[in-house]
Amino acid sequence: MGAISGLDRIRFRGTLRWLASERGMGTFMNQARILLKDFSGWVNGLTAQVRDSCESRAKDLGIEVRYLMSSGVDKEKLARQIAADKRITEGSICLLSVVEPCIAPMVKGNKASKKLELVMAPRKVCLCVSLF
Repeated sequence: MGAISGLDRIRFRGTLRWLASERGMGTFMNQARILLKDFSGWVNGLTAQVRDSCESRAKDLGIEVRYLMSSGVDKEKLARQIAADKRITEGSICLLSVVEPCIAPMVKGNKASKKLELVMAPRKVCLCVSLF
């Protein structure tokens, strides 16, 4: 147990290294008993859960939820503008949601082996939710 404090805000970023590789993701899926054919539905359901939880928390905090049409938007600048417009000087400002380019797992059919396989590939499907 402990406490973290800062003058302005604290941002945590990280990767679950175990899930950031084909081997690790495959091991996880095996242990969780997720079949490759069910991967897309499972992932979409998990994404919906995370998004709903974040939006519910934003609603509880009484802050704006905004979906951004481009990952090129300067999110910090936008959050500062929203804070200035709404005269927010402390606490949560907004929740921003955007689809970002990333390396993500996907299931592809292998024509040679005629089997499904899990691969990590560049995609533009990673939902990024930022609370400011």
